[in-house]
Amino acid sequence: MSDSSGQRPLGDIERVLFRVFVNCRLSKHPRELYEEYAFTYTQLAHIAGCSLPAMTRWMNMDKSPSSLKAVYLRRLGEFDFLLHHYDQIPVELWDLTCPLPPRIRAVLYPDRE
Repeated sequence: MSDSSGQRPLGDIERVLFRVFVNCRLSKHPRELYEEYAFTYTQLAHIAGCSLPAMTRWMNMDKSPSSLKAVYLRRLGEFDFLLHHYDQIPVELWDLTCPLPPRIRAVLYPDRE
């Protein structure tokens, strides 16, 4: 059901999902990813969604970004989660969110082809 603006009211499920999402502890410092994998600063900047100069300052001078730092840490944490748990994500969920071309699906799920 929606109001006159076309928006649906928030129900119990939406409120609970909101709380879970904003309190989720998916956060990763770029140095942790850099030490675990052979990512370049450019790749880390792409993952975080920041500029290469910002990532370079963060990594070399330990000057973390003052604005959007929480967003960058969240994106790095989400990617770290994906690296460690991609194989537990059902292919059907990929199809809904980010459809995998056959070649990539074969790399990620070789036993399912």
